[in-house]
Amino acid sequence: MIRTAPYLLVLAALFASAPAQSASEGSLIWTERTDGGSVSLAYGSLDTAQNPLFLLSCFNEMDIVVLNIFSVIEGTRPGQPVTIEISGGSEKATLKAQSEIDRKSASMFAEAGEVEVEPLLTVLRADGPVTLKMGFTTKTMSDAGREQAVDQFRKDCRVS
Repeated sequence: MIRTAPYLLVLAALFASAPAQSASEGSLIWTERTDGGSVSLAYGSLDTAQNPLFLLSCFNEMDIVVLNIFSVIEGTRPGQPVTIEISGGSEKATLKAQSEIDRKSASMFAEAGEVEVEPLLTVLRADGPVTLKMGFTTKTMSDAGREQAVDQFRKDCRVS
């Protein structure tokens, strides 16, 4: 598995420098952010002090894409492998991941490294909400802002 500390530091800086957008802080929406050679696609609050539920990170210079899901993953413990299933419309992507605990925030998350980006973006381009399943945990992510954020991520992420 990938060591998360360097990626999380880059992502924290990326979200901290993001401009405010016109949605209430309590709402969860899709956003895309670019900072140098790093691109992120997130579903979460605009409050950068909170981890997003879904964070797809493209590191162009390292030629790697990583997916982090920040959520309690019922039916698994930190350090265990977990399967992430993401579905939308008739599309589905399955990723192998590892469940972990972020030592700084004590938040549970799953990380899938070296993600094949196109199959995942195909799912995210589907109409309607997207469902995320890990262990016994299921989350539904709305489509608020998703089309525009996914399109911009695809343009800015040069990893194939």
